[in-house]
Amino acid sequence: MKLSLLEVDRFPDTFMPGKIYWSKEFEISAHLCVCGCGDVIYLPIGPLDYSIKMDEAGPTLRPSVGNWNICDAHYFITNGEVEWAAKWTPKMVAAGRAHEDARREAYYDSAPRSNVKRLINRVRNLFHLLLSKWRKG
Repeated sequence: MKLSLLEVDRFPDTFMPGKIYWSKEFEISAHLCVCGCGDVIYLPIGPLDYSIKMDEAGPTLRPSVGNWNICDAHYFITNGEVEWAAKWTPKMVAAGRAHEDARREAYYDSAPRSNVKRLINRVRNLFHLLLSKWRKG
């Protein structure tokens, strides 16, 4: 399946297969899981999260996408093409999440910020914490 990128202000009520929806304003993307399970994958876009690169061949999304909550699909999107990756064990998923959390914590703790930015970062960290707890069940 070839994926294409759509820049949007808001996500649609119904997602179409083969489309990556990207809101630059809200720094988030969404697409239907490419395995066909129907789950919508929401990915934050930013220096600590995912990146999107667009060129003539199609969108590239990095790092890999892992749908650990529904179907265990694991894939890369490169130039609009899906590249399947190895399945991860629950232990690998937990280690990956811990690594992401440590990287975020180090980033947010490293640079002095204004009070408003600190508040925003704390809310973002709380969101990621709640999301990780929700993923664990």
